[in-house]
Amino acid sequence: RLWPGLKARFEKPEVQVTGRDIQDRLLFIQAIETVRCVEEGVLRSTTDANIGSMYGIGFPAWTGGALQYINQYGLKAFVARARVLAQRYGERFDPPALLLEKALGEEVF
Repeated sequence: RLWPGLKARFEKPEVQVTGRDIQDRLLFIQAIETVRCVEEGVLRSTTDANIGSMYGIGFPAWTGGALQYINQYGLKAFVARARVLAQRYGERFDPPALLLEKALGEEVF
């Protein structure tokens, strides 16, 4: 027997999440957390971050790692998309200060 309240909790939302949003939410949250680890000194190099993100948290190998993904996406474009995701899905997608600094300075990781 199923719990009677199940339908109320898992009804289809009025707005459907797009495939792009699903993919970006998965990749962006991991990439943002990787930047936070660099910011906090947990990771000391871009190489450590990229390899660690692939082997440690399962970031897709085709990206070259979390920071390489951000570099290839373009830091300014990544920040803009992260802000859109933050508006839709919460502050966990807000770009960290280090990412903002690098984007403003037109640097890469």
